[in-house]
Amino acid sequence: MRVLLTSLLLYALVVSDSEGSHEFGASDAENCGCLNGGTCVSYKYFSNMQRCNCPKKFQGEHCEIDTSKTCYEGNGHSYRGKANTDTRGRPCLAWHSSNVLLQKFHAHRSDAVQLGLGKHNYCRNPDNRRWPWCYVQIGLRQFVQECMVPDCSLGGRPSTPPAQQEFQCGQKAVKPRFKIVGGEFTTIENQPWFAAIYKKHRGGLVSYICGGSLIAPCWVVSATHCFINHPAKEDYIVYLGRSKLSLTTTTPGEVKFDVEQLILHEDYSAESLAHHNDIALLKIRSSEGGCAQPSRSIQTICLPSLLNEPHFGTSCEITGFGQESSNDYLYSEHLKMTTVRLISHRECQQPQYYGLEITTKMLCAADPQWETDSCQGDSGGPLVCLIDGHQTLTGIVSWGRGCALKNKPGVYTRVSRFLPWIHTHTGEDNGLGL
Repeated sequence: MRVLLTSLLLYALVVSDSEGSHEFGASDAENCGCLNGGTCVSYKYFSNMQRCNCPKKFQGEHCEIDTSKTCYEGNGHSYRGKANTDTRGRPCLAWHSSNVLLQKFHAHRSDAVQLGLGKHNYCRNPDNRRWPWCYVQIGLRQFVQECMVPDCSLGGRPSTPPAQQEFQCGQKAVKPRFKIVGGEFTTIENQPWFAAIYKKHRGGLVSYICGGSLIAPCWVVSATHCFINHPAKEDYIVYLGRSKLSLTTTTPGEVKFDVEQLILHEDYSAESLAHHNDIALLKIRSSEGGCAQPSRSIQTICLPSLLNEPHFGTSCEITGFGQESSNDYLYSEHLKMTTVRLISHRECQQPQYYGLEITTKMLCAADPQWETDSCQGDSGGPLVCLIDGHQTLTGIVSWGRGCALKNKPGVYTRVSRFLPWIHTHTGEDNGLGL
């Protein structure tokens, strides 16, 4: 009897569409979610069971996969083909896999079908990047990686950029000079990851407010306290490749970007002096719709590793347009750089320094002679240390008492403590530690 019932059930499911199923009208097909001319079908004996009957060349639960697409057009936002590896040949993760569900884009979003996301691992471009991408598993983490998929405008050739056009994090175009209170003028080629952030005011006025660091082609990291009073992304513009403060002059190779997204740390707080969780992310986009491109004056800075931080006493670089002394009214017109040494937490927590205002999410650094320091206007800029041959973003200029005062070092956001936060919001990895 059980075998007979099973046979009848199987027969009911496999009857032909003309004999055992019902094809809905156009309005019903929309309710069923079929795309690209697909029709919604229900079974004769199981009317509550529905599926899409896809036309030739289309597949998927909603007929959303176009098997005839072998290349992408534009930036690939509408690409629905079947490419499924990154530019290094690594397989893409399925959009409905458990590892992807914690990411921003996945198959269970309410707009997943419109974005081309579903029960597959094919490359897509839901957020209008340069071209289609996917999530790739690297070690214990998932990273956004651009895909090996041909560009239709290039005659179907893969859109992999030439090696010389790839970012090489932490690489300078000129040799470092060690000799921003004190310090010396420097060219942007010596700090090519430095980002100058300006605020727009009424009447068309624009003023410099803070520095930042390019950590990925589309992402700059800075300090939340720079934006906390005016958190509208439309209020800011970012320059890369710029050595001079005044916008009446230009630096050859500089590029201007709008801020597409401004992310302030949700747990930021400021007490009488200290700033906690003082980190922010800016997603940048040029007027042509692209992200940063590498050049002599534009380069990414490497992110640190939690397990490989510089030792206390290490000399590191700070860069900015900040005041040259705490008594100055104007910022420096030219980009300046100097070196400071990392100070241990135990020393920085001494009463004559900052006491218990210093936490493990902060770093202290100062000139041994207390002659050079970060100052007002350097906020958000980089504290860069050499780690295993890579110039690495170890800290972000955050706070301090005065400028170059004895026993009052500069205090920096400790970047290694915020790596999960950075990855969660950007999905990016800039190449260090892979």
